[in-house]
Amino acid sequence: MRVGIDARMLFMSGIGTYLRNLLAGVARLDARTEYVLFLRPADRERFEAPGANFRVVAADAAPYSLAEQALLPRLIRREGLDLIHHPHYFAPWFGRTPMVATVHDLIHQLFPEMFRLRAVSWLAWAAAWRTVARARLVLTVSEHTRHDLVFRLGVPPAKVRVTYNALAPGWGEGPSPPLPAPVAALGGAPFFLYAGNHKRHKNLPVLFEAFGWLRRQERGRESRLVLTGERGDLEAGLRRAGLGDEVVFLGEVPHKTLEGVYRAARALVFPSRYEGFGYPPLEAMGCGVPPVVSDAASLPEVVGDAGLIVPVDQARPLGEAMQRLLADDELHRDLSARARERARKFSWRSLAEGTLQAYREAIAAGRAA
Repeated sequence: MRVGIDARMLFMSGIGTYLRNLLAGVARLDARTEYVLFLRPADRERFEAPGANFRVVAADAAPYSLAEQALLPRLIRREGLDLIHHPHYFAPWFGRTPMVATVHDLIHQLFPEMFRLRAVSWLAWAAAWRTVARARLVLTVSEHTRHDLVFRLGVPPAKVRVTYNALAPGWGEGPSPPLPAPVAALGGAPFFLYAGNHKRHKNLPVLFEAFGWLRRQERGRESRLVLTGERGDLEAGLRRAGLGDEVVFLGEVPHKTLEGVYRAARALVFPSRYEGFGYPPLEAMGCGVPPVVSDAASLPEVVGDAGLIVPVDQARPLGEAMQRLLADDELHRDLSARARERARKFSWRSLAEGTLQAYREAIAAGRAA
């Protein structure tokens, strides 16, 4: 069996995290299949194959580009693969190799306001439709996204498999990595962590409003809000919430370093309007850190009873949940224990086994046809 995996997003966040965890799991479970990984040339230098049965092919085409539509199908066809796995909905339009695709979410389709040009949203719909139509099986990372695929894109339910995202092997175990300087400078003051990008659907203005409310209620405390990324164009939102230096931005943080930040946080706050899965709550739970999330999309499905779930778009309930986790040590301990227990349900083994089963089913279906 020769399986190709489009790994051009391997070192990105989101899909990159999914790919890294998937490859680590597959390498542990399957030493017999030959895997051909398509990587961008710049990524080959820092990639270490997880096993002797993994081979790299350079694919000099950016994701979501016209170049990938022309180059990638030729490279895939040249390898004579039994199957190609595309980890996103923008698979090459005219590829002929049997395919499995992972669709993480339909955010670009459901939130057209993310684009300046409405035509881009139409293209996203068309690409998703074409990908799920071509794929022999469609993988997705939550029941919520499975529902979207079935009822919004018309994918037959029997064609969709839920393979939940997973933590990297060893995540949250062993010694904690050193803290980055901005967190170490807090001197042990309690802080809430937001990890992720700053796109509109992440709802950061509501988070700032909630933290501003909390600061007014908790006069005398030294709680802080720590975010990944740069302050940049969030400055206006911070001023509207009456916030300044009590909000700390970390810039770009290596993933292993971020694990140490998770472990030091009082809680993760994640008020997003939409997530196909939501990696940060899972990563926080794997470190025993309670998440506070909105009741939107897949987030309640992921968090379960291991965190606090608040109404989306409402700052006051979010602030009150943060206040509870600051003041109630017993609640914090209880949720911390539940978080670690729940994180174990999202294992690399389950992700790898479910994906390998989908590969076998897709190849067998092609041979039968």
